[in-house]
Amino acid sequence: MTRGSFAIVLLLTGCGGKVEPGARVAVEEAGVSRYAEECVGETTPPSRIECTGLFDDVAKYKLADGVREYTPAVPLWSDGAQKRRFIQLPKGEKIDATDPMEWKFPLGTKVWKEFSFGGKRMETRLFWKTTANHWSRATYAWNDDDTVAKASLGGDVPSADGGVYHIPTGPECDQCHKGRTDRLLGFEQVSLGLDGAQGITLKDLVDEKLITPVPDSTSLTIGDDGTGLAAPALAWMHINCGTTCHNDNEGATAYGAGMLLRLDPTLLDGRAVNDFDPVKTTIGTIVNTPTWAGQRRIVPGDPDDSLLVKLITTRSTGADVTTSQMPPIASRVVDHKDADAIIAWIAAMPKAMMTDAGTKPPTGGATGGGGATSTDAGSPPSDNPDPTARHDAGTVSSGVKDAGSSARDGGVRDGGVRDGGRITDASIRDGGSD
Repeated sequence: MTRGSFAIVLLLTGCGGKVEPGARVAVEEAGVSRYAEECVGETTPPSRIECTGLFDDVAKYKLADGVREYTPAVPLWSDGAQKRRFIQLPKGEKIDATDPMEWKFPLGTKVWKEFSFGGKRMETRLFWKTTANHWSRATYAWNDDDTVAKASLGGDVPSADGGVYHIPTGPECDQCHKGRTDRLLGFEQVSLGLDGAQGITLKDLVDEKLITPVPDSTSLTIGDDGTGLAAPALAWMHINCGTTCHNDNEGATAYGAGMLLRLDPTLLDGRAVNDFDPVKTTIGTIVNTPTWAGQRRIVPGDPDDSLLVKLITTRSTGADVTTSQMPPIASRVVDHKDADAIIAWIAAMPKAMMTDAGTKPPTGGATGGGGATSTDAGSPPSDNPDPTARHDAGTVSSGVKDAGSSARDGGVRDGGVRDGGRITDASIRDGGSD
Protein backbone atom coordinates (compact mmCIF):
# COMPACT_ATOMS: atom_id res chain seq x y z
CA MET A 1 0.00 0.00 0.00
CA THR A 2 1.49 3.33 -1.01
CA ARG A 3 1.57 6.61 0.81
CA GLY A 4 -1.10 8.97 -0.39
CA SER A 5 -3.51 6.23 -1.36
CA PHE A 6 -4.89 3.79 1.14
CA ALA A 7 -8.28 2.83 2.48
CA ILE A 8 -9.07 3.50 6.08
CA VAL A 9 -12.26 2.34 7.69
CA LEU A 10 -14.03 4.92 9.79
CA LEU A 11 -17.35 5.30 11.54
CA LEU A 12 -18.27 8.20 13.74
CA THR A 13 -21.74 9.11 14.88
CA GLY A 14 -21.13 12.17 16.99
CA CYS A 15 -18.46 14.62 18.04
CA GLY A 16 -17.64 12.19 20.80
CA GLY A 17 -17.15 9.35 18.35
CA LYS A 18 -19.92 7.00 19.50
CA VAL A 19 -19.68 3.76 17.54
CA GLU A 20 -22.69 2.09 15.94
CA PRO A 21 -22.04 -1.65 15.44
CA GLY A 22 -22.23 -2.98 11.92
CA ALA A 23 -21.81 0.28 10.05
CA ARG A 24 -18.51 0.75 8.25
CA VAL A 25 -17.45 3.14 5.54
CA ALA A 26 -14.37 2.72 3.40
CA VAL A 27 -12.89 6.07 2.47
CA GLU A 28 -10.03 6.66 0.06
CA GLU A 29 -7.51 9.03 1.63
CA ALA A 30 -6.13 12.02 -0.22
CA GLY A 31 -2.94 13.71 0.91
CA VAL A 32 -2.26 11.29 3.75
CA SER A 33 0.31 12.08 6.40
CA ARG A 34 3.38 10.00 7.18
CA TYR A 35 1.34 8.15 9.80
CA ALA A 36 -0.70 6.44 7.08
CA GLU A 37 0.82 3.00 7.29
CA GLU A 38 0.66 2.71 11.07
CA CYS A 39 -2.97 3.81 11.00
CA VAL A 40 -4.17 1.27 8.44
CA GLY A 41 -5.74 -0.86 11.19
CA GLU A 42 -7.65 2.00 12.78
CA THR A 43 -11.41 1.72 12.76
CA THR A 44 -14.31 3.62 14.18
CA PRO A 45 -13.13 6.25 15.00
CA PRO A 46 -9.34 6.51 14.78
CA SER A 47 -8.03 6.40 18.31
CA ARG A 48 -5.36 9.05 17.73
CA ILE A 49 -5.32 12.37 15.95
CA GLU A 50 -2.38 11.19 13.83
CA CYS A 51 -4.75 8.86 12.03
CA THR A 52 -7.12 11.61 10.91
CA GLY A 53 -4.66 12.94 8.34
CA LEU A 54 -4.23 16.38 9.92
CA PHE A 55 -0.53 16.17 10.75
CA ASP A 56 2.61 15.03 9.04
CA ASP A 57 4.37 15.43 12.39
CA VAL A 58 2.33 15.97 15.56
CA ALA A 59 5.30 16.82 17.79
CA LYS A 60 6.44 19.57 15.40
CA TYR A 61 2.86 20.63 14.62
CA LYS A 62 3.58 20.10 10.94
CA LEU A 63 0.42 19.84 8.84
CA ALA A 64 -0.05 17.08 6.27
CA ASP A 65 0.02 17.82 2.55
CA GLY A 66 -3.20 19.32 1.29
CA VAL A 67 -4.36 20.61 4.69
CA ARG A 68 -5.15 24.34 4.56
CA GLU A 69 -5.80 26.71 7.45
CA TYR A 70 -8.64 29.25 7.35
CA THR A 71 -10.29 31.83 9.62
CA PRO A 72 -13.87 33.00 9.01
CA ALA A 73 -14.42 36.75 8.78
CA VAL A 74 -16.62 36.54 11.85
CA PRO A 75 -15.49 33.78 14.22
CA LEU A 76 -17.94 32.30 16.70
CA TRP A 77 -17.65 33.47 20.31
CA SER A 78 -16.41 30.59 22.44
CA ASP A 79 -15.95 32.09 25.90
CA GLY A 80 -12.47 33.30 25.09
CA ALA A 81 -11.12 30.14 23.51
CA GLN A 82 -8.43 30.45 20.88
CA LYS A 83 -9.27 28.47 17.74
CA ARG A 84 -7.55 27.20 14.62
CA ARG A 85 -9.42 25.69 11.68
CA PHE A 86 -8.21 23.45 8.86
CA ILE A 87 -9.73 21.93 5.74
CA GLN A 88 -8.59 19.31 3.25
CA LEU A 89 -10.47 19.01 -0.03
CA PRO A 90 -9.98 15.88 -2.14
CA LYS A 91 -7.60 16.45 -5.03
CA GLY A 92 -9.32 17.29 -8.28
CA GLU A 93 -12.74 17.81 -6.64
CA LYS A 94 -14.79 21.00 -6.27
CA ILE A 95 -17.32 22.44 -3.87
CA ASP A 96 -20.80 22.58 -5.39
CA ALA A 97 -22.10 26.12 -4.79
CA THR A 98 -25.23 25.78 -6.92
CA ASP A 99 -27.18 26.83 -3.83
CA PRO A 100 -25.13 29.68 -2.28
CA MET A 101 -26.90 29.10 1.06
CA GLU A 102 -26.14 25.36 1.18
CA TRP A 103 -22.77 24.37 -0.25
CA LYS A 104 -22.22 20.69 -1.00
CA PHE A 105 -18.76 19.33 -0.35
CA PRO A 106 -17.04 16.52 -2.28
CA LEU A 107 -16.77 13.07 -0.78
CA GLY A 108 -13.64 12.82 1.36
CA THR A 109 -13.66 16.45 2.55
CA LYS A 110 -12.17 16.84 6.03
CA VAL A 111 -12.41 19.76 8.42
CA TRP A 112 -10.71 20.14 11.80
CA LYS A 113 -11.20 22.72 14.52
CA GLU A 114 -8.76 23.10 17.40
CA PHE A 115 -9.68 24.74 20.71
CA SER A 116 -7.09 26.14 23.10
CA PHE A 117 -7.50 27.92 26.40
CA GLY A 118 -4.80 29.90 28.14
CA GLY A 119 -2.27 28.65 25.61
CA LYS A 120 -3.16 24.99 26.28
CA ARG A 121 -4.73 22.85 23.56
CA MET A 122 -7.96 21.30 24.84
CA GLU A 123 -9.48 19.45 21.90
CA THR A 124 -9.48 19.08 18.13
CA ARG A 125 -12.67 18.17 16.31
CA LEU A 126 -12.91 16.28 13.05
CA PHE A 127 -15.70 16.31 10.47
CA TRP A 128 -15.11 13.89 7.57
CA LYS A 129 -17.52 13.36 4.69
CA THR A 130 -17.47 9.59 4.33
CA THR A 131 -20.53 9.08 2.13
CA ALA A 132 -22.73 11.34 0.03
CA ASN A 133 -25.10 11.87 2.95
CA HIS A 134 -22.98 11.26 6.03
CA TRP A 135 -20.29 13.13 7.91
CA SER A 136 -18.24 11.12 10.38
CA ARG A 137 -17.25 13.09 13.47
CA ALA A 138 -14.96 12.79 16.43
CA THR A 139 -13.27 14.89 19.09
CA TYR A 140 -9.68 14.36 20.24
CA ALA A 141 -8.64 15.49 23.73
CA TRP A 142 -5.04 16.65 24.17
CA ASN A 143 -2.80 15.52 27.02
CA ASP A 144 -1.11 17.92 29.46
CA ASP A 145 1.91 18.69 27.29
CA ASP A 146 0.06 18.84 23.94
CA THR A 147 1.90 15.86 22.48
CA VAL A 148 -0.92 13.30 22.29
CA ALA A 149 -4.59 13.65 21.37
CA LYS A 150 -6.90 10.66 21.79
CA ALA A 151 -10.53 10.15 20.82
CA SER A 152 -12.99 11.34 23.46
CA LEU A 153 -16.67 10.58 23.98
CA GLY A 154 -17.13 14.03 25.46
CA GLY A 155 -17.31 15.28 29.02
CA ASP A 156 -15.65 17.65 31.47
CA VAL A 157 -11.89 18.03 31.69
CA PRO A 158 -9.74 20.46 33.74
CA SER A 159 -8.99 23.74 32.00
CA ALA A 160 -5.90 25.94 32.16
CA ASP A 161 -7.49 28.38 34.61
CA GLY A 162 -8.35 25.70 37.15
CA GLY A 163 -11.95 25.49 35.99
CA VAL A 164 -13.70 22.93 33.83
CA TYR A 165 -13.79 22.67 30.06
CA HIS A 166 -16.56 20.67 28.41
CA ILE A 167 -15.86 18.54 25.35
CA PRO A 168 -19.15 18.14 23.47
CA THR A 169 -21.00 14.88 23.00
CA GLY A 170 -22.56 13.78 19.73
CA PRO A 171 -26.07 15.06 20.54
CA GLU A 172 -24.64 18.44 21.55
CA CYS A 173 -22.89 18.74 18.20
CA ASP A 174 -25.99 17.67 16.32
CA GLN A 175 -28.02 20.41 17.96
CA CYS A 176 -26.09 22.89 15.86
CA HIS A 177 -24.81 21.09 12.79
CA LYS A 178 -28.12 19.62 11.71
CA GLY A 179 -29.19 23.07 10.60
CA ARG A 180 -26.92 22.81 7.58
CA THR A 181 -27.69 20.23 4.91
CA ASP A 182 -24.02 19.40 4.42
CA ARG A 183 -23.18 20.02 8.06
CA LEU A 184 -20.25 22.46 7.86
CA LEU A 185 -20.88 25.85 9.46
CA GLY A 186 -18.10 28.42 9.26
CA PHE A 187 -16.74 27.33 5.89
CA GLU A 188 -19.43 28.98 3.78
CA GLN A 189 -19.96 31.83 1.34
CA VAL A 190 -20.65 34.62 3.81
CA SER A 191 -17.92 33.69 6.30
CA LEU A 192 -15.27 33.41 3.58
CA GLY A 193 -16.47 36.34 1.45
CA LEU A 194 -16.72 39.14 4.01
CA ASP A 195 -13.72 41.34 4.72
CA GLY A 196 -11.58 39.83 7.46
CA ALA A 197 -11.54 36.20 6.29
CA GLN A 198 -8.01 34.78 6.38
CA GLY A 199 -6.18 31.73 5.11
CA ILE A 200 -8.28 30.20 2.37
CA THR A 201 -10.98 32.71 1.36
CA LEU A 202 -13.83 32.79 -1.15
CA LYS A 203 -11.51 34.49 -3.65
CA ASP A 204 -8.92 31.74 -3.16
CA LEU A 205 -11.52 29.07 -3.86
CA VAL A 206 -12.41 30.80 -7.12
CA ASP A 207 -8.82 31.52 -8.15
CA GLU A 208 -7.81 27.92 -7.50
CA LYS A 209 -10.90 26.56 -9.31
CA LEU A 210 -12.11 24.76 -6.20
CA ILE A 211 -15.73 25.90 -6.42
CA THR A 212 -18.46 25.72 -9.05
CA PRO A 213 -20.37 27.63 -10.25
CA VAL A 214 -18.26 30.70 -9.59
CA PRO A 215 -20.08 33.21 -7.32
CA ASP A 216 -20.95 36.57 -8.89
CA SER A 217 -18.73 38.27 -6.32
CA THR A 218 -15.92 37.10 -4.06
CA SER A 219 -15.96 40.28 -1.95
CA LEU A 220 -19.16 40.60 0.08
CA THR A 221 -20.43 43.68 1.92
CA ILE A 222 -23.34 43.95 4.37
CA GLY A 223 -25.25 47.19 3.87
CA ASP A 224 -26.95 49.39 6.46
CA ASP A 225 -30.43 50.23 7.77
CA GLY A 226 -29.90 53.91 8.48
CA THR A 227 -28.28 53.42 11.90
CA GLY A 228 -24.74 53.00 10.65
CA LEU A 229 -24.41 49.99 12.98
CA ALA A 230 -26.35 47.23 11.21
CA ALA A 231 -23.51 45.38 9.46
CA PRO A 232 -21.67 43.94 12.49
CA ALA A 233 -24.96 43.11 14.20
CA LEU A 234 -26.32 41.21 11.20
CA ALA A 235 -22.99 39.46 10.67
CA TRP A 236 -23.06 38.34 14.30
CA MET A 237 -26.61 37.00 14.03
CA HIS A 238 -25.73 35.17 10.83
CA ILE A 239 -22.71 33.43 12.28
CA ASN A 240 -23.91 32.76 15.80
CA CYS A 241 -27.53 32.03 15.05
CA GLY A 242 -28.41 31.78 11.38
CA THR A 243 -25.90 29.32 9.97
CA THR A 244 -27.17 26.56 12.20
CA CYS A 245 -30.45 27.07 14.02
CA HIS A 246 -32.37 30.12 12.88
CA ASN A 247 -32.86 29.49 9.17
CA ASP A 248 -35.34 27.90 6.81
CA ASN A 249 -33.64 24.50 6.72
CA GLU A 250 -36.20 22.05 8.13
CA GLY A 251 -33.46 20.25 10.03
CA ALA A 252 -32.49 23.35 12.02
CA THR A 253 -33.22 23.24 15.74
CA ALA A 254 -35.08 26.56 15.70
CA TYR A 255 -36.76 26.09 12.33
CA GLY A 256 -40.22 26.41 13.88
CA ALA A 257 -39.44 29.72 15.57
CA GLY A 258 -39.84 31.80 12.43
CA MET A 259 -36.79 33.90 13.25
CA LEU A 260 -34.61 33.72 10.12
CA LEU A 261 -31.12 35.05 10.81
CA ARG A 262 -29.03 33.54 8.05
CA LEU A 263 -27.83 36.06 5.45
CA ASP A 264 -28.21 35.45 1.72
CA PRO A 265 -24.75 35.94 0.19
CA THR A 266 -26.24 36.94 -3.16
CA LEU A 267 -27.68 40.08 -1.51
CA LEU A 268 -24.45 41.21 0.16
CA ASP A 269 -23.47 43.89 -2.34
CA GLY A 270 -23.85 46.85 0.00
CA ARG A 271 -27.59 47.35 -0.59
CA ALA A 272 -29.87 48.50 2.24
CA VAL A 273 -30.77 45.66 4.59
CA ASN A 274 -34.29 46.71 5.66
CA ASP A 275 -35.92 43.88 3.69
CA PHE A 276 -33.49 41.21 4.89
CA ASP A 277 -35.01 38.35 6.90
CA PRO A 278 -32.83 39.00 9.99
CA VAL A 279 -34.34 42.48 10.18
CA LYS A 280 -37.94 41.61 9.35
CA THR A 281 -38.15 38.71 11.79
CA THR A 282 -36.64 40.46 14.81
CA ILE A 283 -37.52 44.17 14.93
CA GLY A 284 -40.88 44.62 16.59
CA THR A 285 -41.64 40.90 16.46
CA ILE A 286 -43.64 39.56 19.41
CA VAL A 287 -42.62 36.20 20.88
CA ASN A 288 -45.36 33.62 21.35
CA THR A 289 -43.33 31.04 23.24
CA PRO A 290 -44.95 30.76 26.72
CA THR A 291 -41.75 31.57 28.59
CA TRP A 292 -41.48 34.97 26.96
CA ALA A 293 -45.04 35.49 25.72
CA GLY A 294 -45.80 39.07 24.73
CA GLN A 295 -42.19 40.26 24.73
CA ARG A 296 -40.55 41.61 21.58
CA ARG A 297 -37.31 40.30 20.21
CA ILE A 298 -36.06 43.80 19.39
CA VAL A 299 -37.72 47.05 20.43
CA PRO A 300 -36.31 49.88 18.28
CA GLY A 301 -34.47 52.46 20.40
CA ASP A 302 -34.98 50.44 23.59
CA PRO A 303 -32.32 47.77 24.27
CA ASP A 304 -33.52 47.34 27.88
CA ASP A 305 -36.93 46.18 26.69
CA SER A 306 -35.58 43.92 23.94
CA LEU A 307 -35.71 40.23 24.78
CA LEU A 308 -32.69 39.61 22.62
CA VAL A 309 -30.52 41.84 24.80
CA LYS A 310 -31.79 40.31 28.03
CA LEU A 311 -30.89 36.81 26.90
CA ILE A 312 -27.49 37.50 25.38
CA THR A 313 -26.26 39.46 28.39
CA THR A 314 -27.26 36.82 30.94
CA ARG A 315 -25.49 33.64 32.01
CA SER A 316 -27.11 31.26 34.48
CA THR A 317 -26.60 27.96 36.21
CA GLY A 318 -29.07 25.34 37.28
CA ALA A 319 -32.48 24.44 35.95
CA ASP A 320 -33.29 27.89 34.56
CA VAL A 321 -30.31 28.03 32.21
CA THR A 322 -32.40 27.09 29.17
CA THR A 323 -34.85 29.95 29.70
CA SER A 324 -32.65 32.73 31.06
CA GLN A 325 -29.70 32.86 28.69
CA MET A 326 -28.79 32.45 25.06
CA PRO A 327 -27.44 30.01 24.20
CA PRO A 328 -28.65 27.58 26.86
CA ILE A 329 -25.50 25.52 26.25
CA ALA A 330 -22.00 26.35 25.10
CA SER A 331 -21.40 29.53 27.05
CA ARG A 332 -20.77 30.58 30.61
CA VAL A 333 -19.17 33.91 29.79
CA VAL A 334 -20.87 36.92 28.21
CA ASP A 335 -19.10 38.42 25.21
CA HIS A 336 -19.41 41.97 26.50
CA LYS A 337 -17.67 43.64 23.57
CA ASP A 338 -19.98 42.17 20.98
CA ALA A 339 -23.06 42.39 23.17
CA ASP A 340 -22.38 46.11 23.48
CA ALA A 341 -22.32 46.33 19.67
CA ILE A 342 -25.78 44.75 19.49
CA ILE A 343 -27.05 47.09 22.20
CA ALA A 344 -25.67 50.13 20.37
CA TRP A 345 -27.37 49.02 17.14
CA ILE A 346 -30.76 48.68 18.81
CA ALA A 347 -30.35 51.96 20.69
CA ALA A 348 -29.63 53.75 17.39
CA MET A 349 -32.87 52.55 15.78
CA PRO A 350 -35.50 55.30 15.58
CA LYS A 351 -38.45 54.41 17.81
CA ALA A 352 -40.63 55.42 14.89
CA MET A 353 -39.58 52.16 13.22
CA MET A 354 -42.22 50.42 15.31
CA THR A 355 -45.87 51.45 15.36
CA ASP A 356 -48.95 49.79 16.79
CA ALA A 357 -49.20 47.88 13.54
CA GLY A 358 -45.64 46.69 13.53
CA THR A 359 -42.48 48.20 12.08
CA LYS A 360 -41.62 50.63 9.37
CA PRO A 361 -38.42 51.86 7.76
CA PRO A 362 -36.39 54.44 9.69
CA THR A 363 -36.65 57.99 8.44
CA GLY A 364 -33.87 60.37 7.65
CA GLY A 365 -31.29 57.67 6.96
CA ALA A 366 -29.80 56.62 3.67
CA THR A 367 -31.45 53.30 3.75
CA GLY A 368 -33.20 52.42 0.55
CA GLY A 369 -35.23 49.27 0.43
CA GLY A 370 -38.35 48.55 2.41
CA GLY A 371 -38.75 48.41 6.12
CA ALA A 372 -39.39 45.48 8.36
CA THR A 373 -43.02 44.51 8.71
CA SER A 374 -42.95 41.77 11.29
CA THR A 375 -45.64 42.33 13.94
CA ASP A 376 -48.05 40.67 16.29
CA ALA A 377 -50.05 39.56 13.32
CA GLY A 378 -47.48 40.24 10.75
CA SER A 379 -45.28 38.29 8.43
CA PRO A 380 -43.91 35.06 9.27
CA PRO A 381 -45.30 33.59 12.46
CA SER A 382 -43.35 35.18 15.24
CA ASP A 383 -42.75 31.99 17.08
CA ASN A 384 -43.90 28.49 17.54
CA PRO A 385 -46.38 28.65 20.44
CA ASP A 386 -45.79 25.05 21.37
CA PRO A 387 -43.27 24.99 24.26
CA THR A 388 -42.28 21.46 23.36
CA ALA A 389 -41.43 22.40 19.81
CA ARG A 390 -37.85 22.81 18.64
CA HIS A 391 -36.46 26.02 19.98
CA ASP A 392 -33.48 25.92 22.18
CA ALA A 393 -31.56 28.92 23.05
CA GLY A 394 -28.91 30.86 21.30
CA THR A 395 -26.16 33.04 22.49
CA VAL A 396 -25.07 36.40 21.70
CA SER A 397 -21.56 36.44 20.99
CA SER A 398 -21.94 39.68 19.51
CA GLY A 399 -19.61 40.80 16.96
CA VAL A 400 -19.74 38.27 14.59
CA LYS A 401 -19.04 34.95 15.66
CA ASP A 402 -19.30 31.61 14.11
CA ALA A 403 -22.08 29.33 14.20
CA GLY A 404 -24.71 27.97 16.25
CA SER A 405 -26.63 26.53 19.05
CA SER A 406 -30.30 26.37 19.16
CA ALA A 407 -32.33 29.22 20.34
CA ARG A 408 -35.36 29.07 22.37
CA ASP A 409 -37.08 31.54 20.26
CA GLY A 410 -37.12 35.06 20.90
CA GLY A 411 -33.53 35.35 21.77
CA VAL A 412 -30.47 35.42 19.83
CA ARG A 413 -29.13 32.12 19.28
CA ASP A 414 -25.64 31.38 19.45
CA GLY A 415 -25.33 29.60 16.53
CA GLY A 416 -24.74 26.27 17.59
CA VAL A 417 -21.61 25.39 17.03
CA ARG A 418 -20.55 27.06 19.53
CA ASP A 419 -20.05 23.90 18.66
CA GLY A 420 -22.09 22.11 20.88
CA GLY A 421 -19.82 22.06 23.77
CA ARG A 422 -20.74 23.12 27.16
CA ILE A 423 -18.44 24.16 29.87
CA THR A 424 -19.48 23.81 33.40
CA ASP A 425 -17.58 26.26 35.55
CA ALA A 426 -16.36 29.65 34.85
CA SER A 427 -13.89 28.70 32.32
CA ILE A 428 -14.11 28.28 28.63
CA ARG A 429 -16.91 26.75 26.90
CA ASP A 430 -16.65 25.42 23.60
CA GLY A 431 -17.16 26.68 20.19
CA GLY A 432 -18.55 25.45 17.03
CA SER A 433 -17.12 23.72 14.18
CA ASP A 434 -16.62 26.57 11.81
